Amino acid sequence: MCRSEEAIETFLAHCEIAARDLLMPYGDILMVLSTVLRIKRTLDGAEIDKIIWDVEARKGLAAERQRRAEWRKRELAANASEKIVVAAMPQPVPHSEPNRVR
Repeated sequence: MCRSEEAIETFLAHCEIAARDLLMPYGDILMVLSTVLRIKRTLDGAEIDKIIWDVEARKGLAAERQRRAEWRKRELAANASEKIVVAAMPQPVPHSEPNRVR
């Protein structure tokens, strides 16, 4: 496949870039797996699956909490805007004084 040292180095550099591009979206999972592997020294498939599931579940929970916090901020801003608009509206004349001019 590669006939010269330069071709080998070029091919390895290409493979390194491709591997980095493939793994980049999973950097958080790889960091956790790396840490756990350093501590435990071995992991089987079920343990790896559990770690991946746990990391993904925590990311989903964090995203949902962030979404809810943003939604709450929008609700509070909308309520504040509504109070300002209502306060600026002219007050209706009470029904007990139909002929009174203001």
